[in-house]
Amino acid sequence: MEIPLRLVSRKDGSLFYGIPLSFRIMMGGMLALIGGAIVLEKFQIGPLGWIAVLLLLLGFVYKEDWLFDATNKTINGLVGFYPVLKKTNLAFEEVAYIQLAAFSKGTVPGSAEEKSSDREAFNEMRGDGSKSGLKSGFEIFQRKKLYIAMLLVTKNEEHYLLDMVPARRASRLSNSGRALSALIGCTFLENLPE
Repeated sequence: MEIPLRLVSRKDGSLFYGIPLSFRIMMGGMLALIGGAIVLEKFQIGPLGWIAVLLLLLGFVYKEDWLFDATNKTINGLVGFYPVLKKTNLAFEEVAYIQLAAFSKGTVPGSAEEKSSDREAFNEMRGDGSKSGLKSGFEIFQRKKLYIAMLLVTKNEEHYLLDMVPARRASRLSNSGRALSALIGCTFLENLPE
């Protein structure tokens, strides 16, 4: 399941990029409803019920939040499941650039096929994807899955994945990347490397 991350501007000029509060409320509400039903049934549910509870609980305790603090000029990231979270703390001056990068599942890194898939991913992101007719047979399963990732890259060449979505829905990453790079004062790269 893809959790759509959102960019939110705060009153102090800081930017928050992460899981929206509405997602947590929805997960918590569904967990409460199913939990209440389980209690009413005196815990007499099957394995699918317990799997649903586990998945909702994992969705509720998952955190993927980045705070770009304009006042302190720092970036604070929290990713993982409560209580085990990976923390990232960076200063704005440590950031070299923010980049959109294509990723194609099922291609060999550095191959001509990967370069072709990367071009196709960026074209899809911009709405220029090839819109061939209906695929038949196994062609549907042979198509590469195209993604666009938003990466934060430091001057030490450390890469931090901020978000990754299917290429056809990646136009919002371009807007978010521009806003974040403007706040940090770094370069934003959204084109394929030559």
